[in-house]
Amino acid sequence: MATMTTRPFSRFNLWLLVWFTCAYLVWTVLTLRAGLFAAIDASSDTARLQPDSPAAQIAAAFTLVSHPLVLCVGLMALGIWAWRGKLRHLATASIASGLLSWGAAVLVANSVQRPRPPSPLSTALTYSGYAYPDAHMAVVTAAAAVVITTITTTRRPPIAMLVARLSALAFIVASGLAQWSMNEARISDLVGGMLLGGTVVTAVLFVARVRMLPVMTIRRQASTNRPHGGLCAVIYNPHRMADEMVFRRQIANELAGEHWEAPLWLPTTPDDAGQGMVATALSRGADLVIGAGGDGTIRVIAQSLAGSGVPFGIVPSGTGNLLAKNLGIPLDREDAIRVAVKGRPRAIDLVKLVVDGRSEAAMRFGVMAGIGFDARLMSRTNESLKRLVGSAAYVVSAVPELLVSPHRVEITVDGVRQVRRKAVLTVMGNVASIGGGLELMPDADPTDGRMEMVIGSPTGLFAWARTALQVITRGRAGNSLEQYTGQQMSVRVDEPMPYELDGDTVGEGCLFEAEVDPGALVVMAPLSSASHS
Repeated sequence: MATMTTRPFSRFNLWLLVWFTCAYLVWTVLTLRAGLFAAIDASSDTARLQPDSPAAQIAAAFTLVSHPLVLCVGLMALGIWAWRGKLRHLATASIASGLLSWGAAVLVANSVQRPRPPSPLSTALTYSGYAYPDAHMAVVTAAAAVVITTITTTRRPPIAMLVARLSALAFIVASGLAQWSMNEARISDLVGGMLLGGTVVTAVLFVARVRMLPVMTIRRQASTNRPHGGLCAVIYNPHRMADEMVFRRQIANELAGEHWEAPLWLPTTPDDAGQGMVATALSRGADLVIGAGGDGTIRVIAQSLAGSGVPFGIVPSGTGNLLAKNLGIPLDREDAIRVAVKGRPRAIDLVKLVVDGRSEAAMRFGVMAGIGFDARLMSRTNESLKRLVGSAAYVVSAVPELLVSPHRVEITVDGVRQVRRKAVLTVMGNVASIGGGLELMPDADPTDGRMEMVIGSPTGLFAWARTALQVITRGRAGNSLEQYTGQQMSVRVDEPMPYELDGDTVGEGCLFEAEVDPGALVVMAPLSSASHS
């Protein structure tokens, strides 16, 4: 069973949403129905700038730079950056805010059909469409809010937050002045656009659960009446960090808020994927270890922490993130860090694997071990393609493997020989999901002291399609896969076969002996969770 977690709504965001919504509705009524601002708007009937004047050229250039299309493209680029940095909520909000603000303003304006004031600069690209609410100001306001939000989420220093807010406000004012001076919009049109943009962006941020404004103080001193958190060691793969400094600031901020000591930073190296870092953390008396990286890094840290009792906070930073997904740990980095620091300790099983009798080189995994087919699949999958399209890269790499001839295997479960047969797919697993909503071993539970094994021998496209259908329907569409459950399992093959652990190809072997290590690892899990099958 896996768990799901939900990021809490921000009360401040809700307050802003209500304020902007009410302000926009009241302003619209006062502008269009009551005509309260008619005298002020009448000033826009007089030309302010001559087309060839330097001031007009500067204003026109500014309105082009801040054009809704330009800002939406910029917000999309910001969203892509945030997505690469595993800030998924921020990425979604960034892309949606500009497009929805622009779309909402155009939709309302076409409904109201208020003409723009006469302007000697009516040939300007930005002098188009109806006036109320001004779409230009709507997108400018949304973009400014997203910039403030980005500074918040990435935990910039207080001075940077203050500068960002002042700069965003200045950008909104300058955009309004440029349009007003060019007679492109009335004051009421500009304010209406700003309020509509604020309504849309706060709604998007509220739904996406992105905190808009933070507390200004990043690091707070521990008070005398609250216990100190202790020492946290942060082990991370720097090659998986789109912005290492942002990651560090987010970790440091979350720990400081819970009164922990300054974290111990332990980046992995090409020669050490995490074993030495865990040894250092344990020797320093770490009370919590946070690991950030792909499935391989997480597996190495988990293996090295096994039996220590030190809680392990997982910040998924790869393409698969299978252990995190199966434990309900959020894939958004900010959420994952919060769970790693504030979650509840939960003991899970690991599986100990000995290959070809080399007990001194025993390994542990938390997700699965695959022999043959999926090991070759993992090794042939291009890393650049994985970063580009995620798990879909495995589908591309699987095509050449679909016609591979089966090999002979001998299976033993809990000391009892089960079968000797030919197989293409042999997987021992500790969890249900293999990603993408697919459950290869739907009965697997990392807390029940048992493990699962799946064996299949599909040959040809039709057989593979039938096997895929069984996985998609969780066993309700055929029995092309044989399933076994036990505490100890062994797989013997007639010739050396490659094998993978948690998505990383490790080596080759002929005899694979696996045994469950119950409750070997303590993982920080979400506080509020709901089980689902």
